Amino acid sequence: MADTVIKSSGVSEEFDRQKLEDSLRRSGATPEAAADIADRVEKEISPPADTKTIYRLARKYLRRYNKASGIRYSLKKALYALGPAGYRFEQYVARILKGHGYSAETNLIMKGFCVNHEVDVLGSRDDEHFVIECKYHGTAGKPTDVKTALYVHSRFEDIRKACELIPGHSAKVHKGWLITNTRCTSDAIKYGECTGLMITSWKYPDKESLEKMIEEQKLYPVTILPSASKRHLSVLFKNDFVLAQDIAEMEEHEFIRRSGIEADTAIAIKHEADLLCPCP
Repeated sequence: MADTVIKSSGVSEEFDRQKLEDSLRRSGATPEAAADIADRVEKEISPPADTKTIYRLARKYLRRYNKASGIRYSLKKALYALGPAGYRFEQYVARILKGHGYSAETNLIMKGFCVNHEVDVLGSRDDEHFVIECKYHGTAGKPTDVKTALYVHSRFEDIRKACELIPGHSAKVHKGWLITNTRCTSDAIKYGECTGLMITSWKYPDKESLEKMIEEQKLYPVTILPSASKRHLSVLFKNDFVLAQDIAEMEEHEFIRRSGIEADTAIAIKHEADLLCPCP
């Protein structure tokens, strides 16, 4: 058994079996299955184990219990696969917001008091409006830091100030929002809480973190589907397939026609999407 594990950031910490079991249950494993998988993983790792090895073993055993759960366990890796640039992540964030009842527009230019700004996503719901910056990281171990929070908040304030000068539009923009696929540093979170900048990241905030927003509505990205290679993913995004749900909601023959992917692979991808997002 490994007493110490090495995180992707290079930091060492004590192996937390309960944390492993919790992650397995969130992916759909029963408490009994999660405990059994944790037993198997503990027996196979030796100190100092790295988190990648633990994840790989846990996913292997989870798939033997339930293929859909094994796929869901790959969510964090799937978010890193939304690159290499950040535009796919911006598209994906917009779809997550729409799944939670927001309207969302991407890739806009908004006038600020001092200068114009490129805005990743402009979201709205009820009477609230949000200027959203999407910070994408392609690898683990790079938390979003306070410099990013400062930058996002200053851009939002410039846009807010300009909007307040438009007659009848003083309440058009209410909040700035930073959404990232990694964790945030404690200083970034502290700054957001102090200034009112909304932050959504991996594991934060506790009840509305990025992974919980995804899992609650089954808004998994197509990058989570094991049968979709990088080449297939490029074709899927080109043809406006962003969510696994987009595929699950479509008839197989229609997906084969619209996806632009060879039939055998398209059928495999469709099957995996159906497992993750079964239609009611």
